[in-house]
Amino acid sequence: MTRLRILLTTAAVALPLTAASGLASPTSTIVFAADRAPALTDEIYRVDPNGHRVDLSNSPYSDSNPVVSSDGKRVAFISTRGGQTGVYEIGVNGHGLVAVARNVSGLEPHTPVLAWQPHGRLLAVRVRSSVAIVRPGRRPILVRGGWGFGSWQPWSQDGRVLLVPSHGELRAVSPQGRALWHVFAPVPSGTWSPQGLFAVTATRGAAVYDEQGRLHFKVRFDPPLSNAGPTWSPDGRKLLLSSASGFDFQVSTSSGSVLLRKHLRYGLLGWAGDDRLAILYTGKCGCHTEYMDVNTGRVSRGSSRWFDPLSADQKLAIVTPRSPSSFSLAVAPPQGGTPKRYTQVPGCWDDGSWEAALASAQFVGSTRSVVYASLCYEPFSNFYSLAPDGSNLHEIEGIKPYATEPALSPNGSQIAYTWAKFTGFSCKGCASEIRVASSDGTTTRVLANPGTDCSFDASPTWSPDSQTILFTEETCDTAGELFTVPAAGGTPHDLGIAGYSPAWGPSRIAYIDSSGPGALWTANPDGSDPAQVAKKGNDPAWAADGRLAYVLKPATVVVGSTQVKLPFTSISSLAWSPDGTRFIVTARTKGSAAPDVYTVGTDGSGLTRLTENFDA
Repeated sequence: MTRLRILLTTAAVALPLTAASGLASPTSTIVFAADRAPALTDEIYRVDPNGHRVDLSNSPYSDSNPVVSSDGKRVAFISTRGGQTGVYEIGVNGHGLVAVARNVSGLEPHTPVLAWQPHGRLLAVRVRSSVAIVRPGRRPILVRGGWGFGSWQPWSQDGRVLLVPSHGELRAVSPQGRALWHVFAPVPSGTWSPQGLFAVTATRGAAVYDEQGRLHFKVRFDPPLSNAGPTWSPDGRKLLLSSASGFDFQVSTSSGSVLLRKHLRYGLLGWAGDDRLAILYTGKCGCHTEYMDVNTGRVSRGSSRWFDPLSADQKLAIVTPRSPSSFSLAVAPPQGGTPKRYTQVPGCWDDGSWEAALASAQFVGSTRSVVYASLCYEPFSNFYSLAPDGSNLHEIEGIKPYATEPALSPNGSQIAYTWAKFTGFSCKGCASEIRVASSDGTTTRVLANPGTDCSFDASPTWSPDSQTILFTEETCDTAGELFTVPAAGGTPHDLGIAGYSPAWGPSRIAYIDSSGPGALWTANPDGSDPAQVAKKGNDPAWAADGRLAYVLKPATVVVGSTQVKLPFTSISSLAWSPDGTRFIVTARTKGSAAPDVYTVGTDGSGLTRLTENFDA
């Protein structure tokens, strides 16, 4: 996979900053792309029924996976603050931030990785092939093993037993990490009942154990169980088993007797009270929910809210009804009724669907307040302009997202850029095209459009006279090829060069060879006289006097025979100042929350930061 396709098919940063995309501009304006992600995603909030909202994490770093303690007093979460991924706690009132465990190797933000000990202060944390038991002020206790699926409940109801899946078995340990017992478990999923019984997937059905590891009974169920595993009714007196195909399910009593066995059209199943199931049907027949009484088998129309996060007393569900341009965060009775709106939340694209930009919504203990994390996998990228001293920073309005790779023309009147309908998970191989707009964002026109999905035009760069644009085109099956097109419009011309990340200089073009290991080459603008400059390099950029700079990852810039290590942990794009004395970069410094725009002397001195947490 080449560099261009990675840009178009991953939900991430908008790239790159350019001053004429690799050629120093005579203007004194810097244009860059940014998605402002820290303001839209990975922040943790508490919102009260009256709409009052408190920012609990309060940092530009990635803060995710909030989990409220059982007493509703503390919130644990994963954070990358300080450049290290760790576990933190804070009071639900927004005070008392504590670093529980810094720099925890193997933590995975945006996956369910934390579980509070009921009635205690311990946290179970998934860390790759182990589970860590952590608490503020103590060293983590590592228990070798993994973690289960979304329904997995590692702690017993009284907090005395922690279950850890490991190589086809469940290992029970004490809160101090001492081994207690182990049982066979081919699928690492299951749930604890309020009475202290654990139901786990077994061969041809489910097995139920107590806290001492003693088998109470087995329930036979021939179809393979779903990944959710067996689930208890709220009162712990009935056990639901559903097939992986979603066509069969049965309900048993807490002693193993079968109450109900049914075959149905595909649907999602969940408990809607102690004696009733909610069955959510999706597909060609439309989306609707039915209730089924497990004692009589009687069916009635129902509400899908039982599949949303419920309050401790199951009287309210957290819902996100859509408004014209955003979503509401609201609560409503799970059996139906008018939602009560708490606040508005923005929307975001997620795998082709317009969704509320939040995750991990949950009630705070027995209260009606809600904790959630803002989450936007694919935030919109927009263009911004600023002066070299950081002043006059403003958004260039009128250019529709998703716009990336802005290239300011040498005369400063126009911006060429890459545009795609979607990026990341939502793209599905969608085409990208080259567009041109006036420098204030108006009068947009399409300059080069591949016309088919899985074809990508990108990385525009201007000729010194602002008359022609050089860009790269590739497909899902072919490497990048360089093309030129008149800036006023016309038919693209194939230069016959396999390359990407082009930069047009005063007399030659530079590019990365896409047919080999990524060597840096230059050629005449018509594609003739190709010459290799370096065996490897990234982000070539020309100075007005013809000097060529390029990046050696992560943060070394090469000009001729000179190499300068710049004070960054990574550089994502590079350009020259008009007078050739400084570099303009989008880069990340050690411990920073997001890539930003900087200028720095060509010798690495005089670092100046121009933006703050823009994700540029």
